[in-house]
Amino acid sequence: MTPSCKEYLYQLSDLSENSHTAEYLVTVIEKVIEGIGEDRICAVVSDNAANVRNAQKIIHENHPKIENVRCVAHSINLIACDIIKEKFGKRLLKRVNILTTFFRSSHQANAKLAQIIKEKGISGGGLKLYCKTRWTTASESVNSVINLESALEEMASDHDKVLTNDKIKPIIQSRNFFSNLRVLGFVLDPLRKAVLSLELRRATLADCFLSLARLAATLKKLPKSLNPAF
Repeated sequence: MTPSCKEYLYQLSDLSENSHTAEYLVTVIEKVIEGIGEDRICAVVSDNAANVRNAQKIIHENHPKIENVRCVAHSINLIACDIIKEKFGKRLLKRVNILTTFFRSSHQANAKLAQIIKEKGISGGGLKLYCKTRWTTASESVNSVINLESALEEMASDHDKVLTNDKIKPIIQSRNFFSNLRVLGFVLDPLRKAVLSLELRRATLADCFLSLARLAATLKKLPKSLNPAF
């Protein structure tokens, strides 16, 4: 990426046949630096794996003017993955996906839910599915269920005959389901916003630090009493 935020793809390489040791990665990166020119490179960005960290350290020692920058978006992604893998988040997301999958596959139930949403004047769309390969959808999926809380509760209390999956009604009416979702959503939302902001072309290193600062501030606001285990 240039100072004017223009992006250029210099090279794609298949390194799958080689062991990704720090020494090997250094040779690959050095060839790229040589091809582009050291004076035209200000930083090399990478993830936080041990072998990559060691390679970056060597590159910086060989080329002090080239900054060693860790990918903040990747770090935030790891934080989000840890939250999602934790028992509290994993259990809730599983229930969210059961709800979403059912309403998407049941024409009758989905039609009734859409009718209730319209009658209540709820904006923001319907239920959104969580996809493991796109972790930002975890926040979107959780928020979609929270947004439709009143509609889903009406479905469970007044229209349970169309809920042909026996798991749906107990999930909706389970104790603390929606309150726990709000806790999870409270944590996931700033992570999603941080990554989306860092994916913008105009994002700078300052945005990276600001995103982490906002995330830390958000986590500090989370009362442990809401869910001590989480």
